[in-house]
Amino acid sequence: GLRSAVRRSLWPDAPGPRYAGYTAWRTVTDPLAAPPAEGAVIWGRGERFGCTALPGGRMYCFATASLPEGTPCDGSEHAELLRRFGSWPDPVPRLLAAVPEDAVLRHDLYDLPPLPSFVRGRVALLGDAAHAMTPNLGQGACQALEDAVTLAHCLDAVPDTTAALRSYDRLRRPRTRAVARRSARLGTIGQLSWPPAVLLRDTAARLTPVRMTLRSMTPVLGWTPPADPADVPDDRNR
Repeated sequence: GLRSAVRRSLWPDAPGPRYAGYTAWRTVTDPLAAPPAEGAVIWGRGERFGCTALPGGRMYCFATASLPEGTPCDGSEHAELLRRFGSWPDPVPRLLAAVPEDAVLRHDLYDLPPLPSFVRGRVALLGDAAHAMTPNLGQGACQALEDAVTLAHCLDAVPDTTAALRSYDRLRRPRTRAVARRSARLGTIGQLSWPPAVLLRDTAARLTPVRMTLRSMTPVLGWTPPADPADVPDDRNR
C-alpha cells in the first residue's frame, strides 16, 4: 500500500508519501425516502462535497477541505461536516442529516512520487505500493486491477520471468503516471480558493458541454487489457 515495506526496502532512496494539501471525510447515509436521482460533486472555495447512489436508498458521500496536514477538528468529525457543509445547497444538508453520528471517516490524502521502475529483479510492485494517487478520479483500486491483469498476461505471454516483469513495467508505468497526474490536477482545480480563480473555474465548468467532459475521460476509462499475448512486448533481449 501507500507505506509499502517492500517499496521502502527495494527503493530506499525513493521519496515517501507526500501530502496532497487537503483532508477528506467519507460516510454512508441511512436509507433516504427520496434519495437524489443521481450523483453529483459540488465545488466550493477550498472545499468539495460529492455523493453517489448505493442500493437501498443509501448514499455514499465524501467531502474535502484544504487544511494543513494533521489538523484536528473541534469535537466529532460528524459535527465538523455539519459546520462546514450544513448550509451548502440541496441535497447536501439533507444527506448530512441522514448520516449516523459514528459513521464518518476522515483521512488526510497522500500520493507517491513516481518511481523510475515498478520492478527490481524478480519483484514487481502494483497498486498503491507502485503508484498511490489521490482519489479524485476514483482510480486507485481500478489501476491496481489493471496492474494485476497486465501482470498476469505478461507472465503468461513471456516465458522468462525477469523479461515478463520488465514488459509489465513498460506497459503500466506510463499509464499509471498519467492517471495520477490527471487526478492530482483535478484535485488542484477542485480545491481552488482564490476568488478570481474560483470564478474562472466555475465559469469554465458551466460553459463546457457535458459530452466534452465525458469525452475527456476516455483516456482514463477506455483502457483495454492486453488480451492477446502478441500485445505484450517481449523484453528478453533488453
